[in-house]
Amino acid sequence: MTPISAPTDRACATTLAELHAARSQDELERTLATALERRLGTTAAALCLADDIGGTLQLRLSLGDGCPVRGRQRVRAEDWQLPAERRLPVRFRSHLLGEFWLGRALDAGLLHEIEDLLVHYATALVNLTLNAESRQATEDYCASLQALEEGIVLFQEEDPAAVTARLLSLASSMVQATAGALYVLREVGKPDSGLRLEQALGIPDVLLQSFTGIDGCAWPDVLLDQPAHLAVRAAGADLDGADGSMAMLAPECVPPILQSLVVLPLRYHGVQAGVCLLFNPLLDASQPRDFLGRLQSFGQLAAALLHRLSLEALQASSVTIARELEIAETIQKRLLPERAPPTDEYEFAWSTIAAKNIGGDYLDLLTSDLGDIYLACADASGHGINSALLMSSFRANYRGNAAWQEPNELAALLNREVVHEVGPTGMFITAAMVRLERDTKRLSLCSAGHNPTLLWRAASQAIESFDSNGPPLGFVGGVEYEGAETTLASGDVVLLFTDGVTEATNAELDMFGEDRLKALLAQHANDGAERLLTAVRTALAEFTGRDRYDDDVSMLVVKVR
Repeated sequence: MTPISAPTDRACATTLAELHAARSQDELERTLATALERRLGTTAAALCLADDIGGTLQLRLSLGDGCPVRGRQRVRAEDWQLPAERRLPVRFRSHLLGEFWLGRALDAGLLHEIEDLLVHYATALVNLTLNAESRQATEDYCASLQALEEGIVLFQEEDPAAVTARLLSLASSMVQATAGALYVLREVGKPDSGLRLEQALGIPDVLLQSFTGIDGCAWPDVLLDQPAHLAVRAAGADLDGADGSMAMLAPECVPPILQSLVVLPLRYHGVQAGVCLLFNPLLDASQPRDFLGRLQSFGQLAAALLHRLSLEALQASSVTIARELEIAETIQKRLLPERAPPTDEYEFAWSTIAAKNIGGDYLDLLTSDLGDIYLACADASGHGINSALLMSSFRANYRGNAAWQEPNELAALLNREVVHEVGPTGMFITAAMVRLERDTKRLSLCSAGHNPTLLWRAASQAIESFDSNGPPLGFVGGVEYEGAETTLASGDVVLLFTDGVTEATNAELDMFGEDRLKALLAQHANDGAERLLTAVRTALAEFTGRDRYDDDVSMLVVKVR
């Protein structure tokens, strides 16, 4: 056995100073190995640090003759059977960093020296790690400031095309790429909306459009969730390129000139905006960390800019839509009857409240050349633009045919038109159509799936209800509708309404209901058409606690003088 010479105090101090002066972990471990060999000679020993993978240790040093573990590999305690006293902990304060294994027992003095070396090694190792993290944090902070400085002008740019072009140009110059492409989500913040090519620099659009991902998947959509990284064509430099593919790009799509590719997803605070691809950058694939920090900061800036542009476009679109809806609301209101038909026999009042700017309810009053009056109260399924469009067409058909048809015949004719117009959309219209004869005060009625028509009889102080005579318009073609007839008397009141009245709910989700509506009709039937209508609207607002409802609300009142 090679004799072990005891180091002098000066040598010990020098060794400890060299440990703490090391500028890298490799240098630190070379210094430690030299100090250990001076003390242990040919004694077998191994330094192992904790590994996060499966409870294994990472072998950092193997010394002396007969050490059963060699090289830098992952090892387990059972790979070298040793008693516990020859497994020295490598500890920094309360944190266990690893173990030092000894092939033989040492006397107390030498063991103390080895333990002292391990303490200083652990302290130096932790300091190196903290310094490296501090340097990286500083570099990342500086990179963020630099990216912000380079992009500050873009926050003042209002032209979206100019912003995206400048973003791609800046990103390409940061890594000296020969070409680049900027893909932006169709809806920023919604990855499922898909990417569109926004800008290309130094590469034809047609070439980019020909690229497909591995196994035929969409490309570059598959890159959205990946971290910023450098993909290199050469096998070994980037393992995902071993088969000739690159960054999930199918091997057959990778042109020979393409050797490397930077993938830079654009996202910040959880908002995904797109992905920037930089072709053939002048970067060292073995040391990508420095540029990745700067690129990621730039990617956050780019995502923020694209998100801002998206929000501004959405706001502008919302303003345009709001203005168009205001115009549509004005037009729709002008389609309502402006005045009651000129007659001494009847008194009329009507009202409609759309759930949105425009609605799907329809009220109308027409007078024929003979003086007969035609009433309609209809409700298209849903509410909003689609319902309003369908009801506009219905209004034209109703007005063109009402005066020439019996109500039940009119319902069959309108049903054929609505069936044709709604097609397979599932939309439909419920409608109550009434004819009031001028001289005889005879009422003819046909209801296509509509709410009951309520008739207050002044003589009996009772309410009659006329139910539907067939399915809603648009459900099925070829339907023949029946009708109903009755004669009105002085003081009688007819109330037509849509289901938005009876189905309106309060905070407890209780519905206004038909019974409450009938009670109001009985209470105010003698007050006149307008006062009855006002009473119902007031009661509805008080019941629900609001003056606009989840569905369109329409009512038409006829009182016989």
